[in-house]
Amino acid sequence: MVVWREHDASPDDEVKQRLHQKLESVVAAHFTFEMRIDDNMRTIPDHYHAHARPKGGFYGHGMRRPSADS
Repeated sequence: MVVWREHDASPDDEVKQRLHQKLESVVAAHFTFEMRIDDNMRTIPDHYHAHARPKGGFYGHGMRRPSADS
């Protein structure tokens, strides 16, 4: 999950792009699943935030991290 520090639920497209790129880089470094961005503001309405969800799924339960050997 990535959260914009400003108390604003609607950052401009440039800010969203930077936040999404950061989220994608963290997921690529620490997990093995192919992700999609979920930025539906469900329960934190005053800060823009986005979740990395597995493509074809909602939550990442059971998603594996790369082994220490890889």
